[in-house]
Amino acid sequence: MQIHDDKQFWEFVAAYPAARRSSTGDAHAAFVKALTWTSFETLLAALEQHKRSTQWRQHIIPSMRTWLREERWIQVLPEPERASSTPWQMARKLGYK
Repeated sequence: MQIHDDKQFWEFVAAYPAARRSSTGDAHAAFVKALTWTSFETLLAALEQHKRSTQWRQHIIPSMRTWLREERWIQVLPEPERASSTPWQMARKLGYK
């Protein structure tokens, strides 16, 4: 079990999308419980991966409490596909200068 401090919790809150920062009291309890199963670093890394995901970019974001309680940090969400080349690179391939 990892001992946490409030600084870690508020760092997590600051990293979470502002529109879904609900009820920090409930989220704090879920955060403390989550740290009995995983590390703070794992939570932050998973949060960053989720923020890049297609789902979150489409604003389908769970509340902090839900994300923590349902152990969503375990999920790996699909990230947006990258374009194979920029419009400039495509034009060059087609012979435009």
